[in-house]
Amino acid sequence: MRRFNTTTGFPTPAAEKAHVLDLNELIIRNHASTYFFRASGDCPELGIGNNDILVVDRSLNPVEGGVAIVIKDNTLRLKEITSSDIASWVNENTKTTSTQEKSDLPQEWQEDFFGVVTWIIRKVKIKRIS
Repeated sequence: MRRFNTTTGFPTPAAEKAHVLDLNELIIRNHASTYFFRASGDCPELGIGNNDILVVDRSLNPVEGGVAIVIKDNTLRLKEITSSDIASWVNENTKTTSTQEKSDLPQEWQEDFFGVVTWIIRKVKIKRIS
């Protein structure tokens, strides 16, 4: 790994000590359960753009307000996690009974939890001035 110093202002004495930044160490908590996906299309309400790379961890439990990858109609989809989603996914995964069984829901409402989006990696678009 090469070391680079970057400055955005006046140099400081601390700038002499460059730090190694290992993206694998930074963004992957559990290698066996981490997946990378490329977004197809924009989803501005979730802060995700076309061609963004999504880092998804299957070992994490869904947390309200987070972003999940779900399987619906045999396709992977993005979804903001709500408390009702969590209850449905927990009931399905632990096979406990609830007041309304997941199988009783209409087919178009059914979805399965895949994992939690932990990072979004995006290429910066630079406008060139001619």
